[in-house]
Amino acid sequence: MIKIEEIIRHLTGNAEAIRSLVLTISDEQAQWKPDPQTWSMKEVMEHVYNEERLDFRKHLKELLSEPPQAWGEFRHEEYISFESCRQAMEGFLGERGASIAWLKTLEFPNWEAASQASFGPGDVLTLRAGDVLASWVAHDFLHLRQMIELGFAWNEKQVSPFSVQYAGGW
Repeated sequence: MIKIEEIIRHLTGNAEAIRSLVLTISDEQAQWKPDPQTWSMKEVMEHVYNEERLDFRKHLKELLSEPPQAWGEFRHEEYISFESCRQAMEGFLGERGASIAWLKTLEFPNWEAASQASFGPGDVLTLRAGDVLASWVAHDFLHLRQMIELGFAWNEKQVSPFSVQYAGGW
């Protein structure tokens, strides 16, 4: 069962957690990657910014429109990069504020409204509005975890030759 007030609390709190994590890092740390396959903090922040404006709110609006609109596709040319992690964070916070304001206007949304979404050849999902809303919060948690892992790895690198073993197991 969807409790929109709880979802809004999570989305608001998660945005604050993201802001707190980004405000504590240097530009050097924001660009750093533990390995070539891992995103930097700046890349994570650019991703959550673009997802906020091009994915979750947009697709939920499509599903909740009367009648539901077809699932729009992601267009890579709309993706925005930033000079700094902090700029991406500020953009994200602005978009999240717009998302929260819009969610607060919903009256009796049909969380069962569904549409098919294609994620590539043979990869088609039927998604309900409730699925998208629940996934929005989960997406935040996944990237918060990613950001915390980056912070842990950065700290471990910076304090070498000292150990973080005393902190406990990761």
